[in-house]
Amino acid sequence: MSYKQLTRLPDSIGNIYTLTSLNITGNKLTQLPDSIGKLTKLDTLNVTDNWLSSIPENIGNLTRLIRLSFEDNHLMYLPESIDSLTNLAYLYLGTNSLTYLPESIGNLKNLIWLHLGCNSLNRIPDSFGNFYNLVDLGL
Repeated sequence: MSYKQLTRLPDSIGNIYTLTSLNITGNKLTQLPDSIGKLTKLDTLNVTDNWLSSIPENIGNLTRLIRLSFEDNHLMYLPESIDSLTNLAYLYLGTNSLTYLPESIGNLKNLIWLHLGCNSLNRIPDSFGNFYNLVDLGL
């Protein structure tokens, strides 16, 4: 469903319980339906190059996620529930409008790649010291 000029996803997307990968890159999405939190088998979610200003709090339900990309959106903050995604290895948040990161991001101890470039971050949380497995950090 990449580059289809989609402006919204149907709530019924949450009924595809067997889905393990969702790539909705290059659309015109301004929000994700709350039902996205029902896709608990997802290991990859790519929402790069859309118009999102926020991520639903129930993203924390997607505890099997290994790869998550929200690059090139308009995100201003991350939901606190991001700390539930403890299996994440790759997190791409570059080219957004983030000014801060929650301290709870340090709970993502399995991160290998973390890309945050082209944001407006004022500071880096002390919890960054918890990223013992990090190989690539893009600021």
